[in-house]
Amino acid sequence: MRDVMRMLATLGLLLAMGAPSDVMAQPQHDGRKGAGKTGNAFEHVHALTIDGGGQVLYLGAHTGLFRSEDRGKTWKPVALGTKNQHLDVMAIEADPRDRRTLYVTTHEAGVFRTEDGGISWTPVNTGLGGLDVHGVALDPNGPRKLHAAVRGQGEGIYRTTDAGGKWVRVDDGPSGEVKVLASVNIPTGMGGIWLYAGTAEGLLRNPDCF
Repeated sequence: MRDVMRMLATLGLLLAMGAPSDVMAQPQHDGRKGAGKTGNAFEHVHALTIDGGGQVLYLGAHTGLFRSEDRGKTWKPVALGTKNQHLDVMAIEADPRDRRTLYVTTHEAGVFRTEDGGISWTPVNTGLGGLDVHGVALDPNGPRKLHAAVRGQGEGIYRTTDAGGKWVRVDDGPSGEVKVLASVNIPTGMGGIWLYAGTAEGLLRNPDCF
């Protein structure tokens, strides 16, 4: 039920934003390539989520990570550390129990975690076989447990049970490029957590891994 309510809340915010052109035309300019350009500010949007408090929107794009505190009317770029100014953000996952904690995956620098609402970000890549991470999924029953989908070098599905402290490869993963990864709580009497992967070949699911 928590998953459904979060999805409805995010949808409600998106509907309240107005036309897509209004949303995408107003990221605040900070001198970065693409920022502040009408109609093409993000170039290619990969991810959108709302924080656990239901107040702040985060958007992941080819030009980086952005946040909005006014329902998407304006967007501010978020730096993932001083050495990572122009990362391609592939996925964003928010801890539903702690609005300060979020995870971001990137095309070239792995996974980042914030525990202070996006003020600072820490790379959490220990154990990952590669840094091209296309998806991340947080277990709704235990937010310290996550899965990540790695492409290219070290390709496969990785799991952490300590909020990114250490990752372990647990599966080859589905065939085809993973576009989105999600952990869903479906009551089955056998734990209830299913891992879904959206790929170029369709939608796949497996209990906990593939």
